[in-house]
Amino acid sequence: MSIAAAAARVVASGFVRSGRLRRCRGERHFVVALVTAAVVVNACGFAEPALQPLTNESLDRVVIPPVEGKTASFDIMAVDQDAHRLYAADTLDQGVDVVDISVRPGRYLRTIPLTAPPKGLALVGALHRLFTGNDDSTVSVIDTDPASARPFAVLATVSTNGKGPADLLDYDTRDHTLFVANRDDGFLSAVDVIKNVVVGKIPNLGLIEQPRYDPIDGMVYVVSSDRNSIFQIDAHNYAPVREYQLPVVCEPHGLAINPAIDQGLIGCGDKDNLVTLVWDFRAKRVVRSFDLAGGGDSVIFDQKAQHFYFAAQDFTPPEIAVFNAAPITFLTAVPTSHHSRTLGYDEAHGLIYTFDGLHLEAALWAFPDPVAGCFGAEAQRASAGASRSQTPHCHPPKSAARSRNAPTPRHG
Repeated sequence: MSIAAAAARVVASGFVRSGRLRRCRGERHFVVALVTAAVVVNACGFAEPALQPLTNESLDRVVIPPVEGKTASFDIMAVDQDAHRLYAADTLDQGVDVVDISVRPGRYLRTIPLTAPPKGLALVGALHRLFTGNDDSTVSVIDTDPASARPFAVLATVSTNGKGPADLLDYDTRDHTLFVANRDDGFLSAVDVIKNVVVGKIPNLGLIEQPRYDPIDGMVYVVSSDRNSIFQIDAHNYAPVREYQLPVVCEPHGLAINPAIDQGLIGCGDKDNLVTLVWDFRAKRVVRSFDLAGGGDSVIFDQKAQHFYFAAQDFTPPEIAVFNAAPITFLTAVPTSHHSRTLGYDEAHGLIYTFDGLHLEAALWAFPDPVAGCFGAEAQRASAGASRSQTPHCHPPKSAARSRNAPTPRHG
């Protein structure tokens, strides 16, 4: 890594955060010397590194009329890439907001009303079904087929028999099973999506967050925030296989998997130890950590973009962090708000969606992935500090790459 890149990353990663120096006095002299060296290096004509720790983007606002003028309370988003629809769980209007993302930015279409506020969402395109985990421990089954006689109708409601909400979800493509995190009850429910009945229950998991099905080994993995661990679950027999303790304080919330390398990104929620972890599902261990994002919630992986996206809403500043898919490396981040804890990605336009968490401004935000097209070995070189000339797909416009400061909302 070049001195200029090192200076930017050291300052951004926490030697100086929110205007406060960390504990060791000597660190201040190190930072000053490193930043001074970076200025000298750039003045002498050395190539500017391709990536900066933070990239500002204009945040285009997508108005959601039923909640306009209120303070947002959205949860998980899901994107139907083929139908160009984004779905957002909206607890304020107790339904799922449907956004047309065939246009840029998206345009509100309607809200699908539910009998209880929704939490998690899982879209199964092959079945034309959207599943919602709801606040009353139920799962709603919604028809998303545009050719249906009753598009967006709620076809069934399945009770998971918990006292708390049915929360985050993921789908097992092999056995056609939906796994539902009953977070407050400490168990994982298995729902047969053909018959719409609960067929399994895995208890004693603690405060579980995001479950993910791994198509490589056919297992389900679910992170437990209070146990600081990740559980391996037999997806066919609905039984725990093993619990793996994470080696650092993480309070895991988000999890996403790149099946091509059978590794995934764990989004840590702890607000004191701000890190993101890489989990190897073959080796069953953490193989890398990053301190340029943390204190967050939702993590997604997009195969086409070859990027992971992490909503790190409690970082300084709050941000959506972008990671290379393989090898998994931090690329850059876009500042958002302290309430922007979930996200979705539109492949057709290369847009990241999150929600406007500012007071009395309930809406969605949309902005471009600042390093779209930067992936693979080129992204690895850029992350290591290679210059713009060596990594042509990995640098946003110079006007966008700035120091860590506030986002630039743009109302529409």
